Amino acid sequence: MKLSIIICTFNRSTELEQLFEDLTQQIRWLRSSEAKDIELIVVDNNSIDNTNEVIYHLMENTELSVKYFTHDSFGLSHCRNLAIEKASGDLLAFLHDDITLDEDWVKEAYKLACNCQEQEIGVYGGRVIPTWQASLPKWLNIEGRNAIRQEVFRAHSHGDEESYYPFNSDFGFADFPTGTNVLIRREVFENCGNFRTDLGPSAAGGLGIYDDTEFFEYLSCLKIPMLYVPQLMVFHPVKENRLTLKAVRRWYFKFGRAQYWAAHTDRMKRDPHPMMAIEDQYRKLIPEFMLNRINSVPLYLYFKLATIALVWFMHLFTFNSKRRNFLSYKISETIGEINAAAMLSEMQSSRKFSFKDRLVKKGLLKPQ
Repeated sequence: MKLSIIICTFNRSTELEQLFEDLTQQIRWLRSSEAKDIELIVVDNNSIDNTNEVIYHLMENTELSVKYFTHDSFGLSHCRNLAIEKASGDLLAFLHDDITLDEDWVKEAYKLACNCQEQEIGVYGGRVIPTWQASLPKWLNIEGRNAIRQEVFRAHSHGDEESYYPFNSDFGFADFPTGTNVLIRREVFENCGNFRTDLGPSAAGGLGIYDDTEFFEYLSCLKIPMLYVPQLMVFHPVKENRLTLKAVRRWYFKFGRAQYWAAHTDRMKRDPHPMMAIEDQYRKLIPEFMLNRINSVPLYLYFKLATIALVWFMHLFTFNSKRRNFLSYKISETIGEINAAAMLSEMQSSRKFSFKDRLVKKGLLKPQ
């Protein structure tokens, strides 16, 4: 096999059916010899809707090679790692289950798969364009100084030119690809390992996001070349419930928590900067005693939270709502960092850390 297309899914049978239609239609446009070089791997994370019916219907009505698996351990990384184990392609394409494909996606992906072994590129980052399912609220700022990060809405669109990561574009800084639409050579997993299962979406109380970001950051440390490929394009729907201040602040909380956690549990055993949560230009302004801890959390994180909150309060008396909203995101991000610092202390003080144990302590799960 030259190309393995991997889709991990959970309770999105309607969206999955549409994605299958896109794939099967585009594969029909290929020559039969090309189609035989492509396999589809679907991993169901114990969906309770009719996902299995949709998958079986696909298998009965397509000549495409389809491998169907289920995974009992909840979490996107668990499913991805199973798919990696079962895949036989030279190039592995990872797609989210709720996207729609540009009409040339399969053709472009197949072209990359045919040439990947002749190029010194380990990862091809595709383009992800958001499709808004509701009118954009007036408070939403997606451009300029106080813009929301593209990742909040799983977007990844940095222009029409191929570029090696990291790079700057008119649409912001692109440090790494996104797991929503990405192609990775098999050799990368064979030599570098798989996705971390304590990061990413999970029903077991995990960190929610950052699984793909951590993996690509790890690869960048190993000097694996990664290329932004804009012609490899998909469209990601942004539903109305994502277009709320609460949802955006929740994302920033998860981002701050996961980023802080990943830095202090680095798979390469690197030590993060003692003030990693402070921007470089401000670190010299923080006195050394701020590294002391209260309730296992560095003082400088409390100082950071108080400072941003004060600036946010001052903006209550201005008409700059975009700046005020942006500061509220940074407050949520800092609270996430504080939460991660407490979790790290809990892990270090006990022999075994478990997200499930944390949920039991909070009364959100019953002990087994």
